[in-house]
Amino acid sequence: MLEKYKITKKNNEEILYLYLNTNYEFANELTNNELTKKANNYLQTHNIKFNGNKIVFVINNIKTKIITVNKNKTYLNTHLIKLKNNKEITLKEVLLDLLFSNINILLQEETLKSIVILYRSEIINNIEKNNYLDLQELSLFYHSHNYYKITYPETYKTYLNMYNNIIEKTNGEYLTYNNNPIKCYTHLVSNGYTEKDKNIPYTIKKESLWDIAYPNYLQVKNYSIKEFKQKLNLNNNNFEIKINSISNSNRIETISIGGKTMDAKLLSIYLDLPSTDITIIIKKDYLTFVTRGIGNGLGLSIIGANNLAELGYNYRQILNYYFNDIKLITIK
Repeated sequence: MLEKYKITKKNNEEILYLYLNTNYEFANELTNNELTKKANNYLQTHNIKFNGNKIVFVINNIKTKIITVNKNKTYLNTHLIKLKNNKEITLKEVLLDLLFSNINILLQEETLKSIVILYRSEIINNIEKNNYLDLQELSLFYHSHNYYKITYPETYKTYLNMYNNIIEKTNGEYLTYNNNPIKCYTHLVSNGYTEKDKNIPYTIKKESLWDIAYPNYLQVKNYSIKEFKQKLNLNNNNFEIKINSISNSNRIETISIGGKTMDAKLLSIYLDLPSTDITIIIKKDYLTFVTRGIGNGLGLSIIGANNLAELGYNYRQILNYYFNDIKLITIK
């Protein structure tokens, strides 16, 4: 039925024209919802990115019918979203999976609202990029929450009720920067300041001194010289260490070891260190690594946000505290 398409812009608004290849007449029973489904199927099949709300159906160069759709309705909890494997799942189910997979401590309600909104923002970012949800592209660990139902039956129901409540209270809310949904940047504990990444304009260096009181804020790991060389695959006795650059929040950016330069994030992976705020103490037979904070320091500090919530901040204030120039969108 649909032969070709054209997207035009009028007053900065995209309009989609769908052309039919026969003298097709719209039957009375063909509702706007059915037309919307046909249009969406055509967009997905042909991998067409359309950001407007107005669709014009054209037969023999005559505008036959115009419909207005609210594409954002897809981002409400109950709407089905298409996965990369063509299966469908509700947004609410994805959010539940992400919460069970990534949050394992009790948090204030306003903190959880902030986190859910960031998760929803990343999901929408992913959908708008791909025209489907690619779970493997998400920056968050993903596992079906049914796994936790079996593994932790004694606490599952409590968390399920709590998460369902938070998801419903933030239904349709997500964050944008320059009118685009943002990706989710969170970490458990900062080193006292969050990190600004020049490539991510909505990240910001922000004081988060509450994090310093967290029990595991400061961690110490020792490695023998032999272990250290094995983990970094150093084949000679030269392991002179030189810190090349430090970020504005005191995290190591690049480091040279034995003349070899590497990103500090890679070093933290090799040595299983929780952050890149690292102090290195070299002794005769071993090295000591002292770290501050847990995570990359970008975006929202979960422990810091929780302290703000305890002080009476709501989720809007928390998000505006940890991110720069963001806008909270609410779909009804």
